[in-house]
Amino acid sequence: MKQKKYIISRISAGLITGIFSGLAICLFRFIMNFCDNTLNHKVIPSLQSGSILFAAAWGAGLLLMSRFVYRSICLEPNAEGGGIPHSVAEARGTTDARWWSVLLVKLTSAPLCILAGFSLGKTGTAVEIGTMSGKGVCRFLQSFRHRMPPRLKPAEYYCTGAGAGLSALFCAPVSGLFFSLEKFPGQHALSVLTMGIGSVSAFLVSHLIYGTSPIVEAVIPLQQYSYYPALALMGVLLGVTGKYYALSLNQFTKLLSKYNKCCHGLLWSALFLLAGALCCFFPAIAGSGNNMLAILKAPAAPYTTLLLLLFGKYLFSMISSGSGLPGGTIFPLLTVGACIGQLYGTALCALFPGMGFSPICFLLAGMSGFFTSVISAPLTGAFLMCEFSCCYGNYLPLCTVCLFSHLTAQFINRKTSA
Repeated sequence: MKQKKYIISRISAGLITGIFSGLAICLFRFIMNFCDNTLNHKVIPSLQSGSILFAAAWGAGLLLMSRFVYRSICLEPNAEGGGIPHSVAEARGTTDARWWSVLLVKLTSAPLCILAGFSLGKTGTAVEIGTMSGKGVCRFLQSFRHRMPPRLKPAEYYCTGAGAGLSALFCAPVSGLFFSLEKFPGQHALSVLTMGIGSVSAFLVSHLIYGTSPIVEAVIPLQQYSYYPALALMGVLLGVTGKYYALSLNQFTKLLSKYNKCCHGLLWSALFLLAGALCCFFPAIAGSGNNMLAILKAPAAPYTTLLLLLFGKYLFSMISSGSGLPGGTIFPLLTVGACIGQLYGTALCALFPGMGFSPICFLLAGMSGFFTSVISAPLTGAFLMCEFSCCYGNYLPLCTVCLFSHLTAQFINRKTSA
């Protein structure tokens, strides 16, 4: 009887955490979509129209936004940067942030960074919002500990909330579960039950409000076996480039954080103005990556355009993420991976025109393999792209590229640590 109550307690905890996280992420998606649409459909066209008055007004607005974001982070330092490291630290017990304060700052400051045009994503922020939602549920239920069945460990609520955040953001319940398992290891079997229920319930909340549609429409042919050697070789390439991306991001973070502490926020003011200038002169790399992804999905993009987009997005993502601004790092790196995949697929089509390769398939695989090498989560990388394309038939080809990407990244890790 006691075991039955314990299992019911876990199911109810996963359900409550998933629903609360799903609602918080739906609010976050609404604000982010509003800022993203405002940037792409109003701000960028107005800047490119050549209106000096609007450019001056927008510059003043960017300076105000930079001060607001800087003051918010000064009041709540745990909301700085991407959310995944903070979420892992919460689960390990090395930090103890005020959950409501982090939620408030993430829901206000991260959208402002997207509105300014920074190359930041939603994923890391969604993971931290989910983690803090799980922490809020944990604190609420702890107040009824004398009236309810045995409690879960707080870390289990945090892990469940993190996976639920990813699940609700992309309507990707399987990816949410595997993300929790890969980035928060050490959970036992009943924890998996709680995290699975949390991911599914968050997905249902998000699906009921926003629906589900593919981000990248691509189907990699399972029985066209010529794809598999090409995907394996591509996985090795992505393993190398992904580790370089992670190392350079670490170096940029150390460098920019040192200057930001000395300048007391003046660096962020300068970066906000830089983002505004890029929105005017190079809008393809501005924002989280939707503009660039639309260009990549278009057929017959020239090599020079792809290379310019790749290096521009890489440098701007390093500056945006390395500066410590509140916002995720995952969607920009997915866009970089998509550009590498598109370049690789276009080159293969030119070298082997009779093989029937499709560049869009390598674009999807590039996102998956690059995610795996940078984040070190191969199963999440494969399943996330399956759910991006709304096609689980892509799982075996994506597993191929993720496996070789992960093995290459691990091999590089061993060599550098030896």
